[in-house]
Amino acid sequence: MNIKKWIAIPLILLMVALTGCQAVGGFDVSKNLLGTLDVKSQQSTEKISLKLTPREGITQGDQEIIDLINSISVTVDEAKVQSEEVASAKGTLHIDKYNLPFELALDRQGMAIQLEGAKKPYYIPFNPQEGLEGMPAGFDPYVYSKDVRDLTKTAAALMLKHAPNPSTISATSVTEEVYGEKDKVKLTHLHAELRGDELVALVKPFLTNLAKDEAGLKELISQAIDMTKNIASGMNLEGSDKVTAELSANKEKLVNEAYTEVKKYLDLAVAQYDVGVSTLYAQSPEIKTVLSANTVLKTDSYFDEKGNVRKASTDLTVALPDVEGLPVKSFSIVTEAQSWNINGSVTADKVDISNGVIDLNKQAELTPGATLRNFDANSPIYNILKNDLKITKVETTFNPKDDYYVLENRGGTAFIPLRELKYELNSELKWDAAAKQITVVDDITGKTLKLKSGSKKATLEGNTLTLPQAPYTDQYGTLYVPFKTVAEALGATVTRNSDGGYVLKRD
Repeated sequence: MNIKKWIAIPLILLMVALTGCQAVGGFDVSKNLLGTLDVKSQQSTEKISLKLTPREGITQGDQEIIDLINSISVTVDEAKVQSEEVASAKGTLHIDKYNLPFELALDRQGMAIQLEGAKKPYYIPFNPQEGLEGMPAGFDPYVYSKDVRDLTKTAAALMLKHAPNPSTISATSVTEEVYGEKDKVKLTHLHAELRGDELVALVKPFLTNLAKDEAGLKELISQAIDMTKNIASGMNLEGSDKVTAELSANKEKLVNEAYTEVKKYLDLAVAQYDVGVSTLYAQSPEIKTVLSANTVLKTDSYFDEKGNVRKASTDLTVALPDVEGLPVKSFSIVTEAQSWNINGSVTADKVDISNGVIDLNKQAELTPGATLRNFDANSPIYNILKNDLKITKVETTFNPKDDYYVLENRGGTAFIPLRELKYELNSELKWDAAAKQITVVDDITGKTLKLKSGSKKATLEGNTLTLPQAPYTDQYGTLYVPFKTVAEALGATVTRNSDGGYVLKRD
């Protein structure tokens, strides 16, 4: 499918921002939503689930996959946000009949995830310098996090100020039980619903109102210039003093020039909005399905007397177009959460990484064999990976007439480039320049096979293995090996099908 057909995704996200922004029944929606941006620490519970609605007449295989996905949910028993940079969570991943406990912790250096049955936690390192090419060595974006946070809040306030309410929105006083409270708590229940077609209708008045707010736009631009000036002054680069001086001296002029450009594009967007929507629907009718009345966002938020969200739930259902190969007509994401100790003293938990980690940025640590070896063979997740997801399973057909695979037949023996076999079986290759010998390490068992170009004698786990013919190196430096014998040494099988193709299999 053409990626432009999914241009509606940002609009779906915008639904969240437009589900009730003006005052409702005396409740200042905008003010209370903005207050959530001031939360620095808290504890919470949450549950997230996904539901796919299948189309009629789909295959049994598709239905089984949908049933498996629909069985997945995540329950966070306790999340601890210590600060903007430090947090942790403990919970359970539910898949089919399995319940898989997990722990995670993150800080400025990275995120560690410990799964039950895993010998080592998984780790995602954070590189603050990544994407900062051209910045001076040691530049720390965290230093300017307050500037970014303040600018974000100003931008959010501007959006909320002009976002019209959907047709379905209400605010009522209720008394509810909240996690961690002995007595019931007085809350304001804000309920809102927004349909996809209503979202399309609300965007134009939102842009119209925004275009008229000269003071609000100029304030946002002014704050962006101030942040730029702070970053420039803190980088200590040659000429940075001149830049900050020019920004200060010409700030009013820069604000006016930027506002003129922003205003021009906003006015243009408003003037062309209706035609643009009609053209988009004509060119990509699938988007009209996504942004139809069948796409609905429902939200329920419960604010305490301090304006803190103590309970919240969302249900987003997105209608999907009827296209070939898509067995699902809609999907829903449902979340439920409760919070307490908001902006109180919170200490996040740690995941023990003293015995090493599996780095998710390193492909070599994520092969099927490496993944399975990190889990106890009796653990549920090992069984899921090996038997349900079949991550070690390989089945590839090689057509000897297909130049892509470059199969060669010499004296009745099929040869294949070793690098191709390595790719299919996730094997590791090690070259010994002194011995002019290559070692193949099997991904699943860890067994080693040592080969030499021009020699029929190989070594499998220290034992001599005689090959039907000697491996050879072609004019481009590619090493070819006897397909069937080497594949079997690495735990796979090679058979011929009725079309004369070679079928490589591994369970």
